[in-house]
Amino acid sequence: MERDPKKLILSFLGTGNYQEVPYTLDGKAYRTPYTQEALALHFPEHTLKVLLTQAARDKHGEALAARVPYEPIPIPDGRTAEELWEIFRAIVEAVPPGASLIMDISHGFRSQPVLALAVLHFLGVAKDVRVERVVYGALREDGLGEFLDLTPFLELLAWTQAVSDLKRYGFGKPLAELLNSLHRATWQAEGKGARKLAPLGNTLENLSTSLELLRLQEASEHARQLLNTLGEVRKDLKRFPSSWPLKAFLESLRERYQGIATKDIFTQGGLEAQANMVELLLSTGSLAQALALMREMMVTWVCLQQNLDPLEERQVGEAFLGSWQKRAQRGSTDQKAHLGTLWNELTNARNDVAHASMRPNPTPAETLASNIHGLWRELKELLLKT
Repeated sequence: MERDPKKLILSFLGTGNYQEVPYTLDGKAYRTPYTQEALALHFPEHTLKVLLTQAARDKHGEALAARVPYEPIPIPDGRTAEELWEIFRAIVEAVPPGASLIMDISHGFRSQPVLALAVLHFLGVAKDVRVERVVYGALREDGLGEFLDLTPFLELLAWTQAVSDLKRYGFGKPLAELLNSLHRATWQAEGKGARKLAPLGNTLENLSTSLELLRLQEASEHARQLLNTLGEVRKDLKRFPSSWPLKAFLESLRERYQGIATKDIFTQGGLEAQANMVELLLSTGSLAQALALMREMMVTWVCLQQNLDPLEERQVGEAFLGSWQKRAQRGSTDQKAHLGTLWNELTNARNDVAHASMRPNPTPAETLASNIHGLWRELKELLLKT
């Protein structure tokens, strides 16, 4: 069978005294001293590339070539930082863009296995490489060989990045995709699969989208659903070891979204939930959305204060704010004038953003960002303590 250059087995070869033993992988055994040969036999469509120092090549290069064809990738010993970066470069250059990769770290020397995991994460982002498996050929106490699948530990890096993306930027889609993928994997590999991992992922993605598009009632409903689902997800975590790392993330999701979960956003409690949404948007750099919501919060607050319907009578609420703005322009310094001034500043900032700076003398971005944070501090002080 002809081997595909875009399907790779990448393996370290060391200088040990390798004994011929049967290595088991996916229920099949291959008797050989070399894990590289076992993998090449198990994955006949894959091209084998072997990372090896000069010492490893002198000791095993010819013997391995006599058993299985491979492409040698020379690397240094990795005794210095410069040599470690040279190994990094060698691995990156050995893997073409879009490749499908199986990584064998059985005979990685010193820090090579750790470096390999870091490079795999880099390749996935920089060259769209898909890592099929990360394996380690272990010798058991009975003298038999067995490949251990370490791929889930590489996936842990993806989980960590996805949670970081959610916390720092509000991007829920990467974490949602991982939850859905894990949900499917439990059904494929572990019989009776998970029940709530995929619903949690879908709810999280819907919640993130609702916040991004300022669908406030939807966001609040999805937040309530997410909090309910979190309790059910704990049952899945007990049943599937591959989902255990999620335990550390669940509480952070609860803390992040419990403040926006409310039945009705047009109440005093709902106004507090909207304030928490503004805090979330500001924390993830979604300044334009935060600014738009801040302005609408003022209208909602006035409607609640004046016993107006926050949906049907919003124009009346805006009229109150407009009259208070004129009050401030006439030199008044009472609270209504203060609110009118704030309303004017919020409206001007919102218009500056909404018109994409296509107006005379637009505010510089850095100044506008600082102004938005300042306006929020002032608005929060007035609305939530009044």
